Amino acid sequence: MNQETCVPVIILNWNRSDLTISLVKNISNVENEVALRFIVVDNASSSEYRNMLIEFANINNWSIATETELQDSCLKTNQHILLLLDKNYGYAKGNNFGLKLARKLGYKCALISNNDVVIEKPVLKRLILAFNELESIAVVGPRIYGPNGERQGPYSKPNLYHYFFYPVFIPILWPMKKLVKKILSKKSISKKDEGTTRYCYRLTGCFMLMDLDVIEKVGWFDENTFLYAEEDILAEKLEKVGYKMAYVDSVYIKHMHGQSTQKLGNKSRLLQQLNAELYYFRRYRGYGPIKLALVKAGFIYSNFFLHPVVSKIRGFIKKL
Repeated sequence: MNQETCVPVIILNWNRSDLTISLVKNISNVENEVALRFIVVDNASSSEYRNMLIEFANINNWSIATETELQDSCLKTNQHILLLLDKNYGYAKGNNFGLKLARKLGYKCALISNNDVVIEKPVLKRLILAFNELESIAVVGPRIYGPNGERQGPYSKPNLYHYFFYPVFIPILWPMKKLVKKILSKKSISKKDEGTTRYCYRLTGCFMLMDLDVIEKVGWFDENTFLYAEEDILAEKLEKVGYKMAYVDSVYIKHMHGQSTQKLGNKSRLLQQLNAELYYFRRYRGYGPIKLALVKAGFIYSNFFLHPVVSKIRGFIKKL
C-alpha cells in the first residue's frame, strides 16, 4: 500500500479517549474498501485520558511521538500514529498538526473526523470518487445526522439575516418560513438531492475529506480561532484560490453533536463560538463595526434568551 491509495484518518482528542478509541475501532471495522492510517492527535488531555491512549497505542503497535520530537521523528507511513501535543491548541491548530504530518508523510488526501461520530456503512470510497465528479473540489463530506435524526449541513453562506433579522423577528419570519417550506416540499426537494454530489458553501467540520495539496496552498486552518467557525473560514480561503466544498448525499454518518466538547461548559463554549464568528465576519467577510454589533446582538439574543425560552416552552408542552 502507498500514499496514493491510503487515507490517513486524523482524529483530534481532548479528554474523551473512550470516544476516540471507539471511533478507531468503528472505522476499522466498517471501512473495509479503503486502506487506512490513523493519526490521533491528543490536545494535551489530562493524564488519565492521555495514558488511556498511550496504552491503546502500545497494545496495537502504533508509533508514538511528542510535539517536540515531531520534526526529527522518522515516523513510518505503514504504522498508525499517536501524536502527543504539549497543550490544548483547539480545533484549528490541533488538526493542523495532523494535516501537516500527513502531508509530510506524502499522503494526497486526509480525513478530518471528530471522535463523536458513528459510521454504520462504508463512506470513504464514495467521498474519494466525488473529487472527480465536480470541478475544483478541495473538501468533501457526507450526509450527517444528529442524535435526534436531524440533518446537520451542508450550510449556505451566513449573513445578517441568519444572525440578526431572523431570530429578532422570528414571530413574523418563522410562520413565513414554514409556509414556504410546505409549498416547496411538494417538489420533493429532499429526494431531488438523493444520491447526488453538489457544491455547498461549507460542510459540518466533524467529518471532511480534504485535498492536502489545496489545503497547504491556502495555509491550512486559520489558527486564530480555538473552536468554531473553522469551516466558514476555510470556505472563504478556498474560494479565493478557486476551490469549493462539496456534499455527497448518497452516504451518511451519525454525529453525536456535543459529546466531544461537553466538558467545556455551555457558557464557555458559547463565548468561544461568539469570538470565533466575530473574527470570521471581521477578517474574512469585511464586516465593519455596525454589522459586527448586529451579529453580536443577534447571537447573544438567540443563545442566551431565545433558545432557553423555546426549550422551556417545549418542555412545558411535553408535560401537558
